[in-house]
Amino acid sequence: MSIKHSAVAGLVVGAAVILAGCGTATAADPPPATVTQIAGSQVQRLQLTAQAIQRLGITIQPVREMPAAGGNARARKAIPYSAVVYDTDGSTWTYVNTAARTYVRQRVTVTEIRGQTAILSSGPPVGAAVVTVGAAELLGTEYDISGEE
Repeated sequence: MSIKHSAVAGLVVGAAVILAGCGTATAADPPPATVTQIAGSQVQRLQLTAQAIQRLGITIQPVREMPAAGGNARARKAIPYSAVVYDTDGSTWTYVNTAARTYVRQRVTVTEIRGQTAILSSGPPVGAAVVTVGAAELLGTEYDISGEE
């Protein structure tokens, strides 16, 4: 397992612990996260409670457009590198905030990393809100990695 994958695995296990500890639950309390399959897709929709979002410290930023570098170059999309997550086969994804407290994983193609910015050749449209803090925890929630033995 690479260092990158090991770090993600550690964050994912931590997310499960944080989500599991979202306060003292009663039978009437909703679960911190609800995961539902999106028809015809390999990804799932994650809906979190406000308390879970606060506990995970989830923050979002819009996808922005990077100006073209030369006369024939076209503008590309950019997201903070912290918004990029890797799945078990090394594919790159980001979580898009699609509605209130709702997140969906979307594939991205990273062509370049410039400091803390990932330059994309494909991914969510400019202006889409991507998760910049808490993305690894969302991945752990989607893959149901609890960290419990």
